Amino acid sequence: MIEENENLKNWEGSIFNAIKDVADIDSQKKTWLGKDPHYISSFSEVINILYDDFDFEQYVKYYEQVKGKDALYILFSELDEKINEYDASGKTDEQILEDPPWIEITQKAKEISRMLDNRTSLLSS
Repeated sequence: MIEENENLKNWEGSIFNAIKDVADIDSQKKTWLGKDPHYISSFSEVINILYDDFDFEQYVKYYEQVKGKDALYILFSELDEKINEYDASGKTDEQILEDPPWIEITQKAKEISRMLDNRTSLLSS
């Protein structure tokens, strides 16, 4: 049981960090456009980390099973929906950073980040 709880905490922590990366448009402007001397990233990397590495869609489903459809679940679902609907095809990272739908996504992620700042673990509480 302890190992399972630790795995959940690690999964949660990874999801939360990935959401913060989605929320941080200032960091995106530096890392996606090669202006950070120590770190390089891209739109694809940020999304792949959230979905492929940490399976955000599965986390949203699991969160609903454990906590129900509370305010945070609604925000998770809205973020998931916005990202899935976002069409980045044919756009450069620079164009994405200026795209109003992407800015909406970062704002939704910021809203989640603010809620998460006061919590250390959601699934185990």
